[in-house]
Amino acid sequence: MNQGVVAGGVDQLTTYLPEQAAGVRSFNVGDELILIASQSNVPFENADAAAVQALTLNSSGRAIWELCDGSHTLAQIINLLTANFAVDKELLIPQVQQIIAELARNGLLSGSPTRSCLRRPMTFVTGIEDKPYFWWQVAIFLESFRGKLPRGWRVLVVVSNNHRPVSDPLAAIFDRYQTDYLTATNYAETHKLDIGWRGGEHHAALNRIEALAVASKVVNESDMICLLDTDIFVYSDLNLDIIPNHCAVPRNWHIESPVFFSTVDANKGHGVDLQKLLQAMGFGDEFKPGGVNVFVSGAVAKSEKFIADCFRFSQALFLLGRAAGADITWMAEMPCFALAMVSNGVDYDLLEDEEILVSSCDEKSLRPGTFYHYYSDPRDPAGRGAFHGSTWCKQDHREFDLLQSDLVSLAENAVTDHERYFFQLAKFAKDRLDV
Repeated sequence: MNQGVVAGGVDQLTTYLPEQAAGVRSFNVGDELILIASQSNVPFENADAAAVQALTLNSSGRAIWELCDGSHTLAQIINLLTANFAVDKELLIPQVQQIIAELARNGLLSGSPTRSCLRRPMTFVTGIEDKPYFWWQVAIFLESFRGKLPRGWRVLVVVSNNHRPVSDPLAAIFDRYQTDYLTATNYAETHKLDIGWRGGEHHAALNRIEALAVASKVVNESDMICLLDTDIFVYSDLNLDIIPNHCAVPRNWHIESPVFFSTVDANKGHGVDLQKLLQAMGFGDEFKPGGVNVFVSGAVAKSEKFIADCFRFSQALFLLGRAAGADITWMAEMPCFALAMVSNGVDYDLLEDEEILVSSCDEKSLRPGTFYHYYSDPRDPAGRGAFHGSTWCKQDHREFDLLQSDLVSLAENAVTDHERYFFQLAKFAKDRLDV
């Protein structure tokens, strides 16, 4: 498995020195230690009760707390605990990071630790079908992540092939990139509910939910999962400071519209009001208009009801869109994750970070760390390519492996730096796979 370094080549484990905040009070209750700190500047006795933060630590958390003396880095704390308790270091790293993060959030540590060093372990998950269209996409996807993940983070590919053996080309990709994969049900073969339904085509939208469900079986409850489309690559180094530490979805212009499906001209404003849909079902909480790239905790993903609701919402939205008179509807897995979180009482953040938002594909430049989503092509209603000023069309490679193409010529015709980077990744993948 790829175990690279964090963005910029700086391992935050070696730079952050956690130190107990002044004025923290501690109480022993059996084997547990209760820590209490005031969030105000007034003495504890005069502090408002709402301003007081408390945290209960078990014996392992207590050992970590006692080493937070301002002279030990996270790496040193991990090494000391590994030696004293004879535990596996790789398993200990995320546990220490999680406890340090909790201590910091509760005001029990002085200073402001960088967000990057307190990240919960992340598994980036993508779901694919076993055919040429996804072979080259997943190869570029994996190439873009290569050497950019912190220790303990990983990429997991879920292959929706009804649990058959994967093809030789796909097996070679997983082998060369040392990437874990799992097999899953292929709902695209039985639920032909996407844009191409009239022509009998089918797409892998429901398989994204299946990928999340399958990935949840191999992560811890405290871990984070980031569910990504296959037609995404990471532009330059991964920017850890934009990665959320709890459930979140990025703002999305499709879902942001007051009426979902209405963003397509052919639908003449017809579609579904997602907030009214929730209200009709008895849920009064606000719907935040985000989707596509989804960040959820392992605990949420492990909820069978949450996954079932994702499936239900995606199919219901398709049928409601047809009933509402939308001429073009698609398997609406984009808002289903946020709808399911609301209906299950899961709070989530709406992300505004430009690097995570779904691209409009008209940018001349990108910030490093951007999750670039090259979904557009000349056959889209807007008639645009996947990159600013580009005529390259990913749909031309539905049945033909892009890595078999003349990538040098394609790169020479690239217009923007991120388009050139895309074909550079493709060239690296082609060489690595010896295609």
